Amino acid sequence: MMPGDQVGSGPSEPDAEMGGGSPRGQRGRRVLVPSRRRPEPEGPGTRERILEVALDLFVEQGFEKTSLREIAERVGVTKAALYYHFESKDDLLLALHVPMHDLVGRMAARLSGSPSSASWVTFLDWVIDELAAHRRYFLLYQRNAAVFREMQFKGHDRDEMEPEELIGRMLGDPALSLDDRVRRAGSLTMVVAGWALTMRPGSPEPDPEELAAALRAAIRDLLRVSPDPS
Repeated sequence: MMPGDQVGSGPSEPDAEMGGGSPRGQRGRRVLVPSRRRPEPEGPGTRERILEVALDLFVEQGFEKTSLREIAERVGVTKAALYYHFESKDDLLLALHVPMHDLVGRMAARLSGSPSSASWVTFLDWVIDELAAHRRYFLLYQRNAAVFREMQFKGHDRDEMEPEELIGRMLGDPALSLDDRVRRAGSLTMVVAGWALTMRPGSPEPDPEELAAALRAAIRDLLRVSPDPS
């Protein structure tokens, strides 16, 4: 699922500013193709600052309404300097996708096999922590859902199991009783939905520790296990 290393659309193309320079995949869908890195003109922290600002703007006002010029101005670099790091907005979006790709990989590793009830609770505790740590990235996906649905990420391994498929297979384990499958599915949904409620536009940002504690108590109640001693 990691992106391939192919040359993407460059700044010389008329519509590269709005991501239109990316090649088209099947059925007219855009394909994100990462560019080769050029020498850094501004220092080692410039790329990270660009990503931070792009993430903020894509969350605040959306991918389509954000220009590379606006990102460059907020970072404090020229638009030409920004092009040393990212050749298009699609290239930027691809870089912001990487942390979520890595998270999915770690999730798949933790879900290998058929976990016991105790290890399922441990997995959900980990998910709660990761959702808190990656909240801004989840907001990026939520508030730019149409863009992500349209785009294909070049170089993803199609043989790698998606988390939904992995969870579906695990919950369909014949060794689990129907009651166990329902409770595990419900507990995972509870965790995801609990965080999703806090990501709705205009929703007040909750105290992360308070929300995590509420979710941990709720899943343990549903799964009928002892309360978290912490």
